[in-house]
This record gives sequence, structure tokens and C-alpha cells, in this order.
Amino acid sequence: MSGEKRYAWWAPFAGWGVWFLMQIIGRTLRMRIVREMDDREYECTGIYSMWHNRNFICFYAWQVSGIKRKMYAFTSASRDGAIIEWIARFFGMGCVRGSSHRRGGQALLESLSVLKQGHCIAITPDGPKGPIYKIHPGVIIMASKTGFPIIPICVEYKNCWRIHKAWDHYCVPKPFSEVSVVWKEKLFVPPNINEQELAHYVHLLEEMMSCGCPDLTSLSSCK
Repeated sequence: MSGEKRYAWWAPFAGWGVWFLMQIIGRTLRMRIVREMDDREYECTGIYSMWHNRNFICFYAWQVSGIKRKMYAFTSASRDGAIIEWIARFFGMGCVRGSSHRRGGQALLESLSVLKQGHCIAITPDGPKGPIYKIHPGVIIMASKTGFPIIPICVEYKNCWRIHKAWDHYCVPKPFSEVSVVWKEKLFVPPNINEQELAHYVHLLEEMMSCGCPDLTSLSSCK
């Protein structure tokens, strides 16, 4: 059924293993967090957007950010999504599961409910299957329908491993390396946008998220 969420009995164990690895590596990193707006601006409800291949450290970065609002991870309804759901749980976060192919409508309604309750949503707009660094319109539609802003997150690792068999060449920072996390300015999307406006905001968000940190080595050098 297209509306089902898929689970696997081993998902809690896999989720705990990844959570434990994130905790171990995260505590060794030299993390620099840069916020383009006043800190109080990020205390408000919003939709946090980051590239799929750089989300490894984002759970940990939110944990140490000091923001009190609860974060919900938006992930697919697949078995891989079930692992992400358990990782989120171990970090004390919630989860909304769905995609354009499965539970899309239900997930949008759940996201609206989460945001109206004063929580935040984290989404990887080029996931779960790519293409890499290309925004799917879902995040723009979500912002337009809910009225809440998108906060783009740019992450750069000075040293990392890359999983080349993954569609996005998923990146894992090496222990003790330098990491930069930039919280960009809020992007508000007006309601009832047409197709031309949708394409404009997709392009605008891609530009905002493509801005790396010039003082760090490019991800292309990670091996």
C-alpha cells in the first residue's frame, strides 16, 4: 500500500548503533557554529533544510545548539526511514515519515500539526534518492502551505570519509576534524504560489544551500 510506513525488526538496533557512533565522533569534533541572524531568530518554529549527504552531524549539532524547541526529522516511509526514526528517538527528537511516492499527503498534514504545536521540522530536500544537491519542491510547498520559514543549514567537513556507493556519496566526518555549521537567514515562501514562483524558490533555496565555508577544504577532497 502506498500509505504504509515500512519497518524492520532490526531498525532499533541499527538506529542505536548509528546514534552511538554520532555521539562518539561528535564529541571529538572541533565544531564551529555560525548563525547569520540573531540567536533569538532561531528560537522560533521553522523548517530546517540540509543536504542529505551532510546530515550525519546535524543531529548532534542540534543536540548541542541549546535550542529548547523539539525537532522532528522528516524522513521516508521506507525501511531506511525506520532507522532514521530510531536515531531521532535516541536524540530525543520526533519523526514524520513520508515522501512524494508514499504517505506524501499524510506526512504534509502531520508536518503542519507539528509546526502548529510550536516544534521544528528537519528535512533533506534532495533525499531520499536524489539527484544530489537538487531541491525537490516538497520543502517549498510545505513552507508555502504552513507559513513557516525555511532555515537553510550549510555543513562543511575539513576531513571526512565518503561512501561512494551511495547515490549522494554520503559523508562522515573523521574524528577530531574541523566542522563548520552555518545557519542561514530565514526564507519565507508566500502562500498559493504558482508553478513559476515554485521554480523560483526552488532555485533560490539551492543557491542559499550551495554557499559553503571558504576557509574549509571542499567536500570534494574528502575520501
